[in-house]
Amino acid sequence: MSEILFRAGKSPLTALTPEQNLAVGPSASFGRNSGNIVFYSSVHRVVSVPGATVVPDGYRFERRHTSDATVAEINERFDRYVVPLADAFRASFADNLARLTDFIERLTIPVTVIGVGASFRLNKSIDSIDPTHAKAVQRFVAAVLDHSACIGVRGETTAALLRTLGFDDKHVQVIGCPSLFRAGPLPGLAKKSPVLGPDSRVAVHFTPHVRAVARFVDNATGAFPRSRVIAQREARLALLLWGENPDPIDKPDLPIHTGHRLYREDRIRFFVDATPWFDYLRTFDFAVGTRVHGTIAAVNAGIPAVLLAHDSRTVELAEYHGIPHRVWGTFKPSDDLTRLYEETDFDAFGARQQVTFDRYVDFLAANDLPNVYQPGRENPAYDVSLAELGLPGPIHSLTQPGEAGRDALISRLTWLRQGYRGDMARRELGYVGPLDGDSVATDSEEQASDSADALAAVVRAKKRFDAGVTAVKRPLAAARKALRKSR
Repeated sequence: MSEILFRAGKSPLTALTPEQNLAVGPSASFGRNSGNIVFYSSVHRVVSVPGATVVPDGYRFERRHTSDATVAEINERFDRYVVPLADAFRASFADNLARLTDFIERLTIPVTVIGVGASFRLNKSIDSIDPTHAKAVQRFVAAVLDHSACIGVRGETTAALLRTLGFDDKHVQVIGCPSLFRAGPLPGLAKKSPVLGPDSRVAVHFTPHVRAVARFVDNATGAFPRSRVIAQREARLALLLWGENPDPIDKPDLPIHTGHRLYREDRIRFFVDATPWFDYLRTFDFAVGTRVHGTIAAVNAGIPAVLLAHDSRTVELAEYHGIPHRVWGTFKPSDDLTRLYEETDFDAFGARQQVTFDRYVDFLAANDLPNVYQPGRENPAYDVSLAELGLPGPIHSLTQPGEAGRDALISRLTWLRQGYRGDMARRELGYVGPLDGDSVATDSEEQASDSADALAAVVRAKKRFDAGVTAVKRPLAAARKALRKSR
């Protein structure tokens, strides 16, 4: 029996409601972006060999400093630490990376990092990396290599960066993203129809900060009335569940607020588990957009997809895996998706999959990481357990019509209310009577107030009693002292 500590928000074998997924602080269970689900669920399946217990870390060790006592407990309990990563070599992740590095440096168990990548703008080179950030990356990679044979990176851009930081190809292996190796090499992508028509189902995904992406979303969803937007940020899950967007609405043309037509038309979807996401996409004809894991989810579902790559991390993954793609800038937001679909070669993807899969398996072997692709370590029971979970399907907006919409609304209201006691503890937006000042007292509150007054009276009485006892004790003590002296 072995125990594996595993970087993930939750186990893929744990079923949570959408509300529960969102309520995990300081971000959702998937760490702000549901694309994380796609790659960590894949690795989780691969390392879940018979006899192994895989325990998610909840991103704990990158979110706050880890005490020496906790590190000692980890070293004593676990046999290794498996760390699926995405574009962790980016400035916005610097503090998390530093804390994770500090944790790894104090471990004595093997550490396997799978699929880490750098992120640069398309017009920037690896030399543009900030020197302080470069040192942080260098320290992290050195810490990992002190605990493993090699580190697995996403693509050639990341590998080139690590070469400039002093790491050779023996210790840095390009393996792409593990999300494409969930159950062996993927097959090719086959079109359901030679052309797209007005009735075609198109899955659209977008990255808000990409220039002119709102025009792309508007054109794509307008041309295909049966299209759906597949959102990934946890703020979009809040939007669908509660009609609330925690992010500032600085781009009203994007479907990130309740006033947008796609929200009102119930054409936005969200997923909190990988399997229902793939199953849903199998009902579509085509997927297109700027999200790399939105595209990878589609190819896992076996449908034709085109990634609109907008930075180094998306380009390097697309090139390595043979994912059909166009670089943003060569593709105009107003371009005809029908023509894009017709002109894209989807056959090349299938030819690339066995090559990349073999490299992935070699990487696992180099790090002596037991996995289900090794003879005798298959685990069919894993897929059986996953199928029996009853994972939540696509999350709709509050405007979802029909019986399903009614049931979803009742479920959300039940979660939101959480009973009478919940209401008593949450007085915001409650009625304030004209004579009640800042609050309105209910019967239970008045009773609580009376009880508090009574308790305060008891405390005052006790203080008076104690003072009286003290007053009596002092002369008695003086008398005893005088008596002892006289003897």
